[in-house]
Amino acid sequence: MKFSPFILIPLLTIISVSCNVDDIVSEFGNGKITAKEKLGEVMNAAKTGFAQDAQLASIYGREVNTAGEIDLLNTNSFNAFVYVVQSDSLQTNEFYVPVYGFGPVKTPNVFSTILSFIRDTTAKNIIEAALGTLSTVAIDPSAIYSDSPEVLEILLAIHDVKTFRVLNPDSKIDMFLLPSKSINDSLGIANTADWVVNFYSSTSSIVLWRSSSSGIVRNLSDL
Repeated sequence: MKFSPFILIPLLTIISVSCNVDDIVSEFGNGKITAKEKLGEVMNAAKTGFAQDAQLASIYGREVNTAGEIDLLNTNSFNAFVYVVQSDSLQTNEFYVPVYGFGPVKTPNVFSTILSFIRDTTAKNIIEAALGTLSTVAIDPSAIYSDSPEVLEILLAIHDVKTFRVLNPDSKIDMFLLPSKSINDSLGIANTADWVVNFYSSTSSIVLWRSSSSGIVRNLSDL
């Protein structure tokens, strides 16, 4: 699911050369968004441009900052929220990425490349299985789940995460919002949505799953 910088960078370049940056910032704010902030716009675009029965299947946050945000104006980093949208009628997925000053833009992605950022084998296998269900499993529109800032505030306070980030000061943060059933259906969890957060360096990672229903945090490598 790794988005291509060659897709996003030209779109941002078009914006920057055709508009005065100061005017854009004044009109649209500072460019920083949370995972849920653009969800309504994404779903509206998906129902029009993809399928009328479009439903949210997943959100992938690439290089999210410690405040749980990505910066749509930051062209020096490949940060983005990628929204995976599922259609029951088509039995397939479409991917949308918010672009600064524009509506959500369709972008080709592949699930397999996202796994390259997860260094822990057990966690990688669980995420791979979860991603494989997303063409047929969606997140209930009434599901209650935290936005990205609230989740990171909790996880960044955990001792193991603090230690990992001290030992890996250049580590990055990726976030996955996934249907609970897709993560571990054997636990009998209702079809809500949970966050999985990957704190990773070039050689290692710690991957934590926070249950929306119970608030319990688990290390995926322990499952």
